[in-house]
This record gives sequence, structure tokens and C-alpha cells, in this order.
Amino acid sequence: MQSTTFSSVTFLFLTTFLSHSFAFDPNAVSHTSKSALLSSIKEGNEKFLIYFYTKFEECPKCKELMPLFQEAAGYLDNLEDHKIRSYKMAVKLPEYGVVNFPQLVFFDGKVPFRYDKPDDYQPDDIVDWIEEAKETPIPELNDETFEHLTQASSGSTTGDWLILFSNSKRPECMKPLLPDIATVAARLRRRKNIATLCTASNPKTAKRFGFDPETHCAKVLFFHRTDLYHYNSEDPHAKDLLKFVMEGYKNEEAKPIPYPYNESNAELKSTVEKLSEMMIEHARSSTLLFVCSVVAVVFVIFFTFSLILSKIRTKKLA
Repeated sequence: MQSTTFSSVTFLFLTTFLSHSFAFDPNAVSHTSKSALLSSIKEGNEKFLIYFYTKFEECPKCKELMPLFQEAAGYLDNLEDHKIRSYKMAVKLPEYGVVNFPQLVFFDGKVPFRYDKPDDYQPDDIVDWIEEAKETPIPELNDETFEHLTQASSGSTTGDWLILFSNSKRPECMKPLLPDIATVAARLRRRKNIATLCTASNPKTAKRFGFDPETHCAKVLFFHRTDLYHYNSEDPHAKDLLKFVMEGYKNEEAKPIPYPYNESNAELKSTVEKLSEMMIEHARSSTLLFVCSVVAVVFVIFFTFSLILSKIRTKKLA
């Protein structure tokens, strides 16, 4: 009887062990290529969940997290009826800020969301994050809509705004930051407003906040009531941005929000500045002329006085 019981327990243990050992199928989710993914993103009609990884011997974390990703992918297939396609990709995608491994990025059409829990790939959490992302629009503000939507100059009556001011025409500026900005928007949905603005295409708003439309790359600003706060990190991650929006902004200098850019006022200001520069230059020239004149007069007096002394000495000697 004891032998039979021992054999049953052993068999159960081995069955459980083997089932867990061989549950992970590295080929359960297909690979895709960088060119195919970028082409699909450009079309903007599909949804993708991409797991970026590299060789397991070079990245043990990639091996550890892949089964959890594949489990989440299986959940999505059932929940979304295969409307969200999951893939693996063994190359980086710097165009969207993927420069290390592992990373998980969800593309909702053209909008990327980067998973912000890199050490905790719980399938349920991944699915919840995607469901939030699907319902999160990322508005693109412009010169015409900025003040109307944000109400920035009247105290942000539409709520707080975190805005990425960036040149979308330069690939290295907006796209690499967009996955983290989008995930912040998903995490703060219904609590904060998150948006983007292309400084190259909207020069009035760019100049209003001190950005040169031709040379500016990227900057994140936070509008809280009547104050403006600059996010000063050069490499913003979703987790850091969330901390900044919730509490971190209090450690930064609160600046007044500039009034809407007015071309007439701007031209007048530019004219005044030019006139001021001319007056200063004239004053400098006048001062220089005056100094030169004084020096010349002193020289003439000195020369004349020396000449008179010379004549007097000559007469005495005679």
C-alpha cells in the first residue's frame, strides 16, 4: 500500500514537473521583420504587440520573460478574437526608442505604447495595460487648437496638461519619446490630459514657449493650473514621467504661462529690440567719438605746450 502511494505521488510530481518544463514553446509566437513592422505602422490600420529580445545567452532576462509574454499573447488572441497580432522581433527599433532588450511595445495603428513594468511581465497586467491603451487617444495640438483646448492662459480650466513639444519632421525627435508619452496617457486616462505638438508645423505656439521652430527637437512641459513646469530629464521614461506629473513637478521652478503669441506684438517687440540695439550702438559710437576727441584735444594741448616750452628754452639759451 505504501509502495503504491509512493509511486502515485512520484508519478504526480514527475507529471507536474514535466508539464511545466515543456510548457514553454519558443515558437508559439511568430517572428516579424523590422521592414514588415514599419510598413504596417505606416499604414496605421492594425494593432500589434511586439516583444523585442536578443539571444538568451546574452540576455537571461529575455529568456525569463518570454513565456509570460507568450501567455499574454494567448490571452489576447482569445479576448480580442485575433484582432491584436503578437510577434517577436530580435532586432532593435531605435525609430521608436527600442535600443535595449527586452522590451514590450503595443502599436495601436501608428501610436506606440511602451510597457512600463520591465521587470514584471504579469500576463493579466499586460492585458489590462493594452485595454487601457486601446481607449487612450493622443491628441495632436496645433496653433489653432492649443489655447482653445488647454485654456492655458486662463488657468487650465480643462485640467492639467502634459505636452510633448517636438519636431515630428525629424525622426530622432518625437518618435523615440512617443511610446512613453502614450503609456503615461494610458495610465492617467480620465485624470490628466496628455498631448503632442509639432513645433516645426506650429511656429506660433513654438515661439510662444521659446522654441525655435527650425532648430527645436523635443521638450516636455507640464501645465498645472496657472503655472508651467519644465521636465528636465533628457531621457524621459513612463515611470519617471508619472512621478513627475503626480508629485515631482513640485520640486521644479514654477514659471508663468506665456500669453498667446501675437504676430503684431511680436513684430513691435522685434522693432523695439532693433531700435534699442541701434541706440546702444549709437551710444557706443558717440562715446568712442567723444573719447577720441578728448584724447585728440589733450594731445594738441600737450603738443602746443611742449612747443611753447621748447621756444622759451631756445630764447634763454640765445
